[in-house]
Amino acid sequence: MRYRRICGHRKSPASTSAPTLAALNEVDADALTFETCSSGTGDLAAIGNMIVDKKIVIGVIDHHTLQVERPDQVAALIREALRHIPPERLIASSDCGMGREGMSRRHAQYKMVAMVLGMNAVRRELGIPVAECLAADQRYSLAAPSA
Repeated sequence: MRYRRICGHRKSPASTSAPTLAALNEVDADALTFETCSSGTGDLAAIGNMIVDKKIVIGVIDHHTLQVERPDQVAALIREALRHIPPERLIASSDCGMGREGMSRRHAQYKMVAMVLGMNAVRRELGIPVAECLAADQRYSLAAPSA
């Protein structure tokens, strides 16, 4: 798979122009990544209409904040993307990496668990097999269960 990560560090939604998307559609890659968690989902309709032959990777986790997203927030973002992008071409990811902004591994792990749980909620709705998430399984918790 030829993969190009295009991280749009935009401050306002709906800022991607048609010429930019047309150019991205010509990039020699199988997948293109767009920040949508921190930048908003305003571009998803345009992205879904203009980028038609590639997989679309959307950010569902914000690397700018230590606030851990809830799985239902992640699921809502994925559902919004599915209104414009077919499921076979949609991939969920983070808005760029999480090594910046001083994020600890623990925060990053919680964010990744939220991403998997949110994606699994949508996968269940679509009748697609879910991904195993051992980090969310209480059987493997290091904390004692509450009585």
